[in-house]
Amino acid sequence: MPAIKLLLWIGFIAFLLLLTKNILFKKHPGYYKNSFRREYRRYSIKQGWDRANTKPFSTIKLFYNSRNLNAEYKQNNLLGNLLGFVPVGLLLPLLLPFFRKGIYVLLAGFFLSLGFEMMQLLFGLGIFDVDDIVLNTAGCFIGYVIYWFFNRVLNLQDRKPALATQVHNNNS
Repeated sequence: MPAIKLLLWIGFIAFLLLLTKNILFKKHPGYYKNSFRREYRRYSIKQGWDRANTKPFSTIKLFYNSRNLNAEYKQNNLLGNLLGFVPVGLLLPLLLPFFRKGIYVLLAGFFLSLGFEMMQLLFGLGIFDVDDIVLNTAGCFIGYVIYWFFNRVLNLQDRKPALATQVHNNNS
């Protein structure tokens, strides 16, 4: 395995761990120790589902239209969900050839985000929100578009010298 690929894998794994920490374990470790010891016994998935947002775009509309919510909070939530998954969409096609098709990256982003939301629901680590899945998946696809664009630009640059050489040889 070339060194650059190894570094990309290490970066990808580190990024997934950071993503897990930021999505599932936002609070300090003592909070979770106490929460699982005392409150988790009383938590039910039904309670989590009652608090869940299953209506697409409702949280996004709420944040967009609300003047009462802190602007920094809204920005961090919306942009954080969107931009947080961009590296996934960028790194997957670099690491695994299977993900060089956009639909596969889109599905990977969707299922990764769905997995995080389900963990929040199952373990009471947050609130299930379908808008998070929408934003995370969109962010993953933005990462893929960045990959696709740079891959296309680099391939075109690689072809120019070969094309120029071929044109020169044909005129001689």
